[in-house]
Amino acid sequence: MRTNKMLGTNMNLDELVASVPEVELRNGLFRWVNAWKKDDSSIEDLAFLIGKWHGNVWFNNTDESNGFNERFQAFKSMAIVGVGGLTLNERLYWFGLFEEWDSSNESVQARIRVKLHASA
Repeated sequence: MRTNKMLGTNMNLDELVASVPEVELRNGLFRWVNAWKKDDSSIEDLAFLIGKWHGNVWFNNTDESNGFNERFQAFKSMAIVGVGGLTLNERLYWFGLFEEWDSSNESVQARIRVKLHASA
């Protein structure tokens, strides 16, 4: 039986990255995602970035590639398409930004709000 974690319905961004079974691919995606967390680009840019990454890497196993795509689509549906229905705390969770939020000043928090489409 498949669990929600396997399907990705409850996976946040960090868990999605960690779900990539191949270390080299996972490390590459981790670098891309961490760069996104630090820049000014939006969640839509993140979706494009992950889609581009997935389209330009080769998994050793087609089923693993397809599984990642399923988890990514579930994450995208919940966290990106459904972002309007999420609180700021939920957005911080889904995008793995709690730590950065808690350790930042007002200007960084303002950048994160814009990134996550969260009004003040």
